[in-house]
Amino acid sequence: MRNAIPEKRESRLMSGKLMYMQIEQEIRERIRSGVYAPESQLPTENELGREFGVSRLTVSKSLANLVKENLISRTRGRGSFVNARRREAPESFADPVSEPGIFKFISPPYSNGDGMEHNRLLEGMNDAVRQQGYNISIDFFSSIDEELELLKNYTKPINNGFAVWPASDPATLEQLKIMQRDRFPFVQLDSYFEELNGNYLLTDSSAGARMAVRHLYGLGHREIAYLTAPLDRVSLSERFAGVLAGLAGAGLGIDGRIGVIPTSEEVNLHNIKERQLDFIRSWLDRQLGGRTPPTAIFCSNDTLAVSVFRLLEEKGVRVPDEISLVGFDNISAASWLPVPLTTVAHDFFRIGSLAGKILMQQRRDYNTLPIQYRVQPNLIVRKSTGPAPVK
Repeated sequence: MRNAIPEKRESRLMSGKLMYMQIEQEIRERIRSGVYAPESQLPTENELGREFGVSRLTVSKSLANLVKENLISRTRGRGSFVNARRREAPESFADPVSEPGIFKFISPPYSNGDGMEHNRLLEGMNDAVRQQGYNISIDFFSSIDEELELLKNYTKPINNGFAVWPASDPATLEQLKIMQRDRFPFVQLDSYFEELNGNYLLTDSSAGARMAVRHLYGLGHREIAYLTAPLDRVSLSERFAGVLAGLAGAGLGIDGRIGVIPTSEEVNLHNIKERQLDFIRSWLDRQLGGRTPPTAIFCSNDTLAVSVFRLLEEKGVRVPDEISLVGFDNISAASWLPVPLTTVAHDFFRIGSLAGKILMQQRRDYNTLPIQYRVQPNLIVRKSTGPAPVK
Protein backbone atom coordinates (compact mmCIF):
# COMPACT_ATOMS: atom_id res chain seq x y z
CA MET A 1 0.00 0.00 0.00
CA ARG A 2 1.37 3.39 -1.00
CA ASN A 3 1.57 6.16 1.60
CA ALA A 4 -0.45 9.30 1.08
CA ILE A 5 1.06 12.72 1.55
CA PRO A 6 0.72 13.52 5.28
CA GLU A 7 -1.53 16.33 6.37
CA LYS A 8 0.26 19.60 5.75
CA ARG A 9 2.07 21.08 8.75
CA GLU A 10 4.24 24.13 9.29
CA SER A 11 7.35 23.67 7.19
CA ARG A 12 10.84 23.91 8.62
CA LEU A 13 12.49 23.52 5.27
CA MET A 14 15.08 26.06 4.23
CA SER A 15 15.63 27.56 0.85
CA GLY A 16 18.81 26.99 -1.12
CA LYS A 17 21.02 24.04 -1.87
CA LEU A 18 20.44 22.44 1.54
CA MET A 19 16.78 21.79 0.69
CA TYR A 20 17.50 18.17 -0.22
CA MET A 21 18.97 17.59 3.25
CA GLN A 22 15.86 18.99 4.92
CA ILE A 23 13.57 16.83 2.76
CA GLU A 24 15.76 13.84 3.56
CA GLN A 25 15.42 14.56 7.29
CA GLU A 26 11.64 15.05 7.05
CA ILE A 27 11.19 11.68 5.32
CA ARG A 28 13.55 10.06 7.82
CA GLU A 29 11.44 11.38 10.71
CA ARG A 30 8.23 10.18 9.06
CA ILE A 31 9.72 6.70 8.78
CA ARG A 32 10.95 6.61 12.36
CA SER A 33 7.67 8.01 13.74
CA GLY A 34 5.62 5.45 11.83
CA VAL A 35 3.93 7.88 9.44
CA TYR A 36 5.56 5.79 6.71
CA ALA A 37 5.24 2.23 8.02
CA PRO A 38 7.82 -0.52 7.39
CA GLU A 39 7.49 -2.12 3.94
CA SER A 40 4.99 0.53 2.78
CA GLN A 41 5.47 2.47 -0.45
CA LEU A 42 6.49 6.12 -0.34
CA PRO A 43 4.69 8.79 -2.38
CA THR A 44 6.16 9.20 -5.84
CA GLU A 45 9.00 11.63 -6.50
CA ASN A 46 6.59 13.93 -8.33
CA GLU A 47 4.16 13.89 -5.38
CA LEU A 48 6.92 14.64 -2.89
CA GLY A 49 8.24 17.37 -5.17
CA ARG A 50 4.82 19.05 -5.22
CA GLU A 51 4.51 18.76 -1.43
CA PHE A 52 7.88 20.36 -0.75
CA GLY A 53 7.83 22.75 -3.71
CA VAL A 54 11.04 21.40 -5.26
CA SER A 55 12.13 19.61 -8.41
CA ARG A 56 11.97 15.85 -8.90
CA LEU A 57 15.79 15.88 -9.09
CA THR A 58 16.03 17.34 -5.57
CA VAL A 59 13.67 14.66 -4.21
CA SER A 60 15.66 11.96 -6.00
CA LYS A 61 18.87 13.16 -4.33
CA SER A 62 17.18 12.97 -0.91
CA LEU A 63 15.89 9.45 -1.53
CA ALA A 64 19.30 8.29 -2.78
CA ASN A 65 20.84 9.22 0.58
CA LEU A 66 18.10 7.33 2.44
CA VAL A 67 18.89 4.26 0.33
CA LYS A 68 22.52 4.53 1.49
CA GLU A 69 21.27 4.51 5.09
CA ASN A 70 19.29 1.36 4.34
CA LEU A 71 16.07 3.10 5.41
CA ILE A 72 14.41 2.64 2.01
CA SER A 73 14.78 0.59 -1.16
CA ARG A 74 14.10 1.80 -4.70
CA THR A 75 13.02 -0.40 -7.59
CA ARG A 76 12.83 0.92 -11.15
CA GLY A 77 9.25 0.94 -12.35
CA ARG A 78 7.81 0.23 -8.89
CA GLY A 79 8.93 3.12 -6.66
CA SER A 80 10.45 3.54 -3.20
CA PHE A 81 9.64 1.35 -0.19
CA VAL A 82 10.39 1.61 3.53
CA ASN A 83 12.68 -1.18 4.67
CA ALA A 84 11.79 -3.41 7.62
CA ARG A 85 12.75 -1.58 10.80
CA ARG A 86 15.99 -2.43 12.54
CA ARG A 87 15.97 -2.91 16.29
CA GLU A 88 17.52 -0.15 18.39
CA ALA A 89 18.73 -0.49 21.96
CA PRO A 90 15.97 1.26 23.95
CA GLU A 91 18.04 2.38 26.94
CA SER A 92 21.35 3.39 25.46
CA PHE A 93 22.76 5.86 23.00
CA ALA A 94 23.14 4.65 19.43
CA ASP A 95 26.11 2.41 18.76
CA PRO A 96 28.37 4.59 16.57
CA VAL A 97 29.44 1.56 14.55
CA SER A 98 26.15 -0.24 13.88
CA GLU A 99 23.88 2.84 13.84
CA PRO A 100 25.59 6.14 12.95
CA GLY A 101 22.46 8.13 13.78
CA ILE A 102 22.08 11.89 13.76
CA PHE A 103 23.88 14.99 14.97
CA LYS A 104 21.37 17.78 15.55
CA PHE A 105 21.72 21.54 15.32
CA ILE A 106 19.33 23.07 17.86
CA SER A 107 18.74 26.78 17.39
CA PRO A 108 16.30 29.65 17.77
CA PRO A 109 14.61 30.71 14.50
CA TYR A 110 16.60 32.65 11.94
CA SER A 111 17.63 35.88 13.59
CA ASN A 112 17.43 37.85 10.35
CA GLY A 113 14.80 36.04 8.31
CA ASP A 114 17.03 34.55 5.61
CA GLY A 115 18.73 31.72 7.48
CA MET A 116 22.01 32.18 5.66
CA GLU A 117 24.04 31.51 8.81
CA HIS A 118 22.19 28.25 9.45
CA ASN A 119 22.68 27.16 5.84
CA ARG A 120 26.44 27.65 5.92
CA LEU A 121 26.77 26.12 9.38
CA LEU A 122 24.81 23.04 8.33
CA GLU A 123 26.89 22.74 5.16
CA GLY A 124 30.03 22.71 7.30
CA MET A 125 28.64 20.10 9.70
CA ASN A 126 27.46 17.94 6.83
CA ASP A 127 30.83 18.19 5.10
CA ALA A 128 32.56 16.99 8.29
CA VAL A 129 30.29 14.08 9.25
CA ARG A 130 28.85 12.70 6.01
CA GLN A 131 31.95 10.70 5.08
CA GLN A 132 31.77 8.92 8.44
CA GLY A 133 28.19 7.83 7.79
CA TYR A 134 26.50 10.35 10.08
CA ASN A 135 23.55 12.58 9.21
CA ILE A 136 22.58 16.02 10.45
CA SER A 137 19.24 17.68 11.11
CA ILE A 138 18.00 20.98 12.49
CA ASP A 139 15.38 21.77 15.12
CA PHE A 140 14.18 25.27 15.94
CA PHE A 141 12.82 26.55 19.25
CA SER A 142 10.93 29.78 19.90
CA SER A 143 10.75 29.55 23.71
CA ILE A 144 12.74 28.15 26.61
CA ASP A 145 10.20 25.36 27.06
CA GLU A 146 10.61 24.31 23.41
CA GLU A 147 14.38 24.37 23.73
CA LEU A 148 14.27 22.19 26.85
CA GLU A 149 11.94 19.73 25.13
CA LEU A 150 14.39 19.41 22.24
CA LEU A 151 17.41 19.02 24.52
CA LYS A 152 15.68 16.30 26.55
CA ASN A 153 15.54 14.21 23.37
CA TYR A 154 19.22 13.42 23.97
CA THR A 155 18.07 10.11 25.48
CA LYS A 156 16.69 8.89 22.14
CA PRO A 157 19.03 6.28 20.65
CA ILE A 158 19.11 7.94 17.24
CA ASN A 159 20.61 11.17 18.64
CA ASN A 160 24.42 11.05 18.70
CA GLY A 161 25.18 14.63 19.65
CA PHE A 162 23.91 18.21 19.60
CA ALA A 163 25.33 21.48 18.32
CA VAL A 164 23.38 23.94 20.48
CA TRP A 165 22.80 27.68 20.03
CA PRO A 166 21.84 28.00 23.71
CA ALA A 167 19.35 30.41 25.21
CA SER A 168 20.82 32.50 28.03
CA ASP A 169 18.59 30.96 30.68
CA PRO A 170 19.27 29.06 33.94
CA ALA A 171 16.94 26.25 32.84
CA THR A 172 19.07 25.71 29.73
CA LEU A 173 22.20 25.52 31.88
CA GLU A 174 20.62 22.91 34.16
CA GLN A 175 19.58 20.74 31.21
CA LEU A 176 23.06 20.94 29.67
CA LYS A 177 24.51 19.90 33.04
CA ILE A 178 22.32 16.79 32.98
CA MET A 179 23.51 15.96 29.46
CA GLN A 180 27.11 16.48 30.55
CA ARG A 181 26.60 14.23 33.58
CA ASP A 182 25.23 11.53 31.26
CA ARG A 183 28.25 11.96 28.97
CA PHE A 184 26.19 13.01 25.96
CA PRO A 185 28.24 14.87 23.31
CA PHE A 186 27.32 18.50 22.67
CA VAL A 187 29.00 21.72 21.63
CA GLN A 188 27.76 25.25 22.38
CA LEU A 189 27.71 27.81 19.57
CA ASP A 190 27.67 31.63 19.65
CA SER A 191 27.45 31.69 23.46
CA TYR A 192 28.36 29.38 26.31
CA PHE A 193 28.01 28.76 30.04
CA GLU A 194 31.31 29.05 31.90
CA GLU A 195 30.01 26.77 34.67
CA LEU A 196 30.00 23.81 32.28
CA ASN A 197 33.63 24.02 31.16
CA GLY A 198 32.39 22.25 28.04
CA ASN A 199 32.93 22.44 24.30
CA TYR A 200 32.13 25.72 22.60
CA LEU A 201 32.78 27.41 19.27
CA LEU A 202 32.37 31.13 18.77
CA THR A 203 33.24 33.75 16.25
CA ASP A 204 35.99 35.90 17.73
CA SER A 205 33.59 38.81 18.17
CA SER A 206 36.13 40.97 19.97
CA ALA A 207 38.56 40.65 17.06
CA GLY A 208 35.75 41.41 14.60
CA ALA A 209 34.78 44.56 16.48
CA ARG A 210 38.39 45.73 16.56
CA MET A 211 38.60 45.16 12.78
CA ALA A 212 35.60 47.44 12.27
CA VAL A 213 37.01 50.16 14.53
CA ARG A 214 40.41 50.02 12.78
CA HIS A 215 38.69 50.30 9.41
CA LEU A 216 36.78 53.41 10.48
CA TYR A 217 39.84 54.94 12.15
CA GLY A 218 41.83 54.37 8.97
CA LEU A 219 39.20 56.36 7.06
CA GLY A 220 39.72 59.31 9.40
CA HIS A 221 36.76 58.80 11.73
CA ARG A 222 37.33 59.97 15.31
CA GLU A 223 33.73 60.29 16.54
CA ILE A 224 32.44 56.71 16.41
CA ALA A 225 29.14 55.66 18.01
CA TYR A 226 28.18 52.10 18.91
CA LEU A 227 24.66 50.63 19.00
CA THR A 228 24.27 47.14 20.42
CA ALA A 229 21.60 44.53 20.99
CA PRO A 230 21.08 43.52 24.66
CA LEU A 231 24.31 42.25 26.20
CA ASP A 232 22.77 38.93 27.25
CA ARG A 233 25.02 36.68 25.15
CA VAL A 234 28.75 36.07 25.29
CA SER A 235 29.12 37.03 21.63
CA LEU A 236 27.53 40.45 22.16
CA SER A 237 29.47 41.14 25.36
CA GLU A 238 32.73 40.27 23.60
CA ARG A 239 31.75 42.46 20.64
CA PHE A 240 31.21 45.38 23.03
CA ALA A 241 34.55 44.73 24.73
CA GLY A 242 36.24 44.69 21.33
CA VAL A 243 34.78 48.10 20.47
CA LEU A 244 36.04 49.59 23.73
CA ALA A 245 39.47 48.02 23.25
CA GLY A 246 39.69 49.19 19.65
CA LEU A 247 38.77 52.76 20.54
CA ALA A 248 41.13 52.83 23.52
CA GLY A 249 43.95 51.49 21.36
CA ALA A 250 43.35 54.35 18.93
CA GLY A 251 43.29 56.89 21.75
CA LEU A 252 39.56 57.56 21.30
CA GLY A 253 36.73 57.72 23.81
CA ILE A 254 33.08 56.80 23.43
CA ASP A 255 31.41 58.82 26.20
CA GLY A 256 27.75 59.38 25.38
CA ARG A 257 27.96 57.46 22.10
CA ILE A 258 26.87 54.01 23.31
CA GLY A 259 23.33 52.73 22.85
CA VAL A 260 22.20 49.42 24.38
CA ILE A 261 18.83 48.13 23.12
CA PRO A 262 16.53 47.23 26.06
CA THR A 263 15.52 43.61 26.51
CA SER A 264 11.90 42.47 26.43
CA GLU A 265 12.02 42.18 30.23
CA GLU A 266 13.21 45.77 30.58
CA VAL A 267 10.44 47.27 28.44
CA ASN A 268 7.91 44.65 29.59
CA LEU A 269 5.68 45.13 26.55
CA HIS A 270 4.21 42.84 23.91
CA ASN A 271 5.16 45.15 21.03
CA ILE A 272 8.84 44.74 21.76
CA LYS A 273 10.01 45.37 18.17
CA GLU A 274 8.17 48.68 17.96
CA ARG A 275 9.54 49.76 21.34
CA GLN A 276 13.07 48.83 20.35
CA LEU A 277 12.70 50.81 17.11
CA ASP A 278 11.50 53.77 19.18
CA PHE A 279 14.63 53.41 21.31
CA ILE A 280 16.87 53.41 18.22
CA ARG A 281 15.09 56.48 16.84
CA SER A 282 15.49 58.41 20.11
CA TRP A 283 19.12 57.36 20.48
CA LEU A 284 19.89 58.40 16.90
CA ASP A 285 18.19 61.77 17.42
CA ARG A 286 20.39 62.40 20.46
CA GLN A 287 23.53 61.43 18.54
CA LEU A 288 22.77 63.65 15.56
CA GLY A 289 21.71 66.56 17.76
CA GLY A 290 24.76 66.49 20.01
CA ARG A 291 27.61 68.98 20.11
CA THR A 292 29.95 66.59 18.27
CA PRO A 293 27.75 64.19 16.30
CA PRO A 294 29.35 60.92 15.20
CA THR A 295 30.79 60.59 11.73
CA ALA A 296 30.41 56.80 11.91
CA ILE A 297 28.05 54.33 13.57
CA PHE A 298 28.97 50.72 14.26
CA CYS A 299 26.09 48.34 15.04
CA SER A 300 26.42 45.00 16.83
CA ASN A 301 24.44 43.26 14.09
CA ASP A 302 23.29 43.95 10.55
CA THR A 303 19.61 44.01 11.49
CA LEU A 304 20.26 47.05 13.70
CA ALA A 305 22.40 48.60 10.97
CA VAL A 306 19.55 48.22 8.46
CA SER A 307 17.19 49.97 10.90
CA VAL A 308 19.70 52.79 11.40
CA PHE A 309 20.14 53.11 7.63
CA ARG A 310 16.37 53.47 7.12
CA LEU A 311 16.10 56.09 9.86
CA LEU A 312 19.04 58.05 8.44
CA GLU A 313 17.35 57.88 5.05
CA GLU A 314 14.15 59.33 6.56
CA LYS A 315 16.17 62.21 8.01
CA GLY A 316 17.95 62.91 4.73
CA VAL A 317 21.34 61.94 6.16
CA ARG A 318 23.51 60.46 3.41
CA VAL A 319 25.50 57.25 3.90
CA PRO A 320 28.51 57.33 3.67
CA ASP A 321 28.94 61.00 2.69
CA GLU A 322 27.74 62.29 6.07
CA ILE A 323 27.84 59.16 8.25
CA SER A 324 29.59 55.85 7.66
CA LEU A 325 27.77 52.72 8.81
CA VAL A 326 29.12 49.27 9.75
CA GLY A 327 27.25 46.13 10.79
CA PHE A 328 28.11 42.64 11.98
CA ASP A 329 26.92 39.22 10.67
CA ASN A 330 26.84 39.69 6.86
CA ILE A 331 23.16 38.82 6.43
CA SER A 332 21.73 38.80 2.90
CA ALA A 333 20.01 42.16 3.40
CA ALA A 334 23.40 43.77 4.04
CA SER A 335 24.27 43.60 0.35
CA TRP A 336 20.75 44.53 -0.82
CA LEU A 337 20.60 47.99 0.74
CA PRO A 338 20.65 50.96 -1.67
CA VAL A 339 24.11 51.56 -0.20
CA PRO A 340 25.53 48.04 0.42
CA LEU A 341 26.63 47.60 4.02
CA THR A 342 30.19 47.16 5.24
CA THR A 343 30.03 44.34 7.77
CA VAL A 344 31.94 41.74 9.76
CA ALA A 345 31.28 38.21 8.46
CA HIS A 346 31.32 34.97 10.45
CA ASP A 347 33.00 31.91 8.99
CA PHE A 348 29.95 29.73 9.64
CA PHE A 349 31.13 26.94 7.35
CA ARG A 350 34.27 26.49 9.45
CA ILE A 351 32.28 26.70 12.70
CA GLY A 352 29.93 23.99 11.42
CA SER A 353 32.81 21.83 10.24
CA LEU A 354 34.58 22.10 13.59
CA ALA A 355 31.32 21.38 15.44
CA GLY A 356 30.86 18.18 13.45
CA LYS A 357 34.43 17.06 14.14
CA ILE A 358 34.11 17.77 17.87
CA LEU A 359 30.90 15.75 18.10
CA MET A 360 32.41 12.80 16.23
CA GLN A 361 35.49 12.92 18.46
CA GLN A 362 33.33 12.86 21.60
CA ARG A 363 31.36 9.92 20.24
CA ARG A 364 34.64 8.02 19.96
CA ASP A 365 36.10 9.17 23.29
CA TYR A 366 34.09 11.34 25.66
CA ASN A 367 37.06 11.78 28.00
CA THR A 368 38.95 14.14 25.70
CA LEU A 369 39.58 17.65 27.01
CA PRO A 370 36.90 20.21 26.09
CA ILE A 371 37.54 22.19 22.92
CA GLN A 372 36.98 25.92 23.37
CA TYR A 373 37.79 27.86 20.23
CA ARG A 374 37.10 31.19 18.58
CA VAL A 375 37.00 31.35 14.78
CA GLN A 376 38.38 34.47 13.10
CA PRO A 377 35.83 36.62 11.20
CA ASN A 378 36.41 38.72 8.08
CA LEU A 379 35.68 42.37 7.38
CA ILE A 380 33.71 42.85 4.16
CA VAL A 381 34.11 46.43 2.94
CA ARG A 382 31.23 47.74 0.85
CA LYS A 383 29.93 51.20 0.02
CA SER A 384 28.47 52.24 3.40
CA THR A 385 31.85 53.39 4.71
CA GLY A 386 33.95 56.22 3.38
CA PRO A 387 36.32 58.98 4.47
CA ALA A 388 35.22 61.05 7.44
CA PRO A 389 33.57 64.30 6.29
CA VAL A 390 35.71 67.41 6.56
CA LYS A 391 34.41 69.76 9.24
